[in-house]
Amino acid sequence: MEFNQDELQDMKRFYSGERARLMGQLDHVESMLAKLTGTPLPPRRGRGAGAMSAVLQKKRGPKSIWGSFIIKRLRARNRPMTYTELIEDAMAIHHLPAEKEGSTRASILNSAFRLRSVHGRLETIGRTGKKERYLILTKWLDSDGMLVHPYDEEFKAMAGGKHVAVDMASLPTPRYDDDLPSDGESEAEEVA
Repeated sequence: MEFNQDELQDMKRFYSGERARLMGQLDHVESMLAKLTGTPLPPRRGRGAGAMSAVLQKKRGPKSIWGSFIIKRLRARNRPMTYTELIEDAMAIHHLPAEKEGSTRASILNSAFRLRSVHGRLETIGRTGKKERYLILTKWLDSDGMLVHPYDEEFKAMAGGKHVAVDMASLPTPRYDDDLPSDGESEAEEVA
């Protein structure tokens, strides 16, 4: 039998997909047998599921430093902060050149978005009709979505009035254990 290049590629793709599907089924069968019998099965010979899963799954990249930086700066300042203040602090603390301001700004905005929408550790507040937003820790909010004392006084002094209440029902809860604060991120932690 002879095949042209297109036919060979199609066949390789098909059999690779079939192999992956069958390996997944085999993993499921083995786990069910292990549960039913109460004893682990002996390891498979040859290239097992571990070799296949290493090809299919990509390793998670390193965590960004900016998420923890934002949390630590809010705790250190102990008051609501604007994005501009955070970016200026990042440039000064990390001794970054002016050329890096754009990428630093983008990284901080991305990290703040993730902390707000995925982890539920930050929220932004502002006054009605005003464009400027302030970042706060969700721990600073009461059950009605208003800042607790002394943060409410800090906000009034900075923004010139009360903020719009935060919808507490819309705050996300962490999906994974990685999203929860670690022991190294305790409330007492301070950064200069």
